[in-house]
Amino acid sequence: MAVKKELSRNKTADSYNALAPEYDVRWKGYIENTHQKLLNLLEINPSDRVLDISAGTGYLAKYLQKNGWEFDQFVLNDISSEMLGKAQEKVGSDGRYGFTEYRAEQMGFESNSFDRVISMNAFHNYSDQGAVIREVYRVLKPGGSFYMLDWNKQGFFRPVNYLINVFTTETIQTVSLGEAEKLLRLYGFCIHQKDYWYYRYWNLFLICATKPV
Repeated sequence: MAVKKELSRNKTADSYNALAPEYDVRWKGYIENTHQKLLNLLEINPSDRVLDISAGTGYLAKYLQKNGWEFDQFVLNDISSEMLGKAQEKVGSDGRYGFTEYRAEQMGFESNSFDRVISMNAFHNYSDQGAVIREVYRVLKPGGSFYMLDWNKQGFFRPVNYLINVFTTETIQTVSLGEAEKLLRLYGFCIHQKDYWYYRYWNLFLICATKPV
């Protein structure tokens, strides 16, 4: 089983490495829609340490930089080196940003070290979703917030998700909003806010969960 999961992660990384050069252009509308939903809910304080566990090409980091958001540190993590390279190009030499390539299931950060953790459009790519949530809980400070935005496996999106799974090589393990809530509660999170919506053929959800003090 461990070997299968490692192969799955490698295929996912390879897929996004190949997509990196055209990702922002190809998925422009989807990226803008989902990030705007997150930004409407996201709260960051000037003293916060923020972790984006699957940062992709760094759209969120660049938006925060461009629009003058204040924070102490923003760490962009991604298993795709090519996507992360695009993110580094976006933010340049801004010393507040750091870059890591950890697997989301096992990150080399100290416990209780981040005020905000973000997972954007990536939860369906994690082969061991329970391990990811457990790891997010570990690295969050008590009282910290976890923002999870991803595909919502409900209604007409179920056949769409099936077709995506058939025609892509990366891991596709989509959950519904309700299933995501159950997982978060199972690992100790409290649900603070939640929402779901449609964009074109995607059904999407956003959850803000907190780690109890």
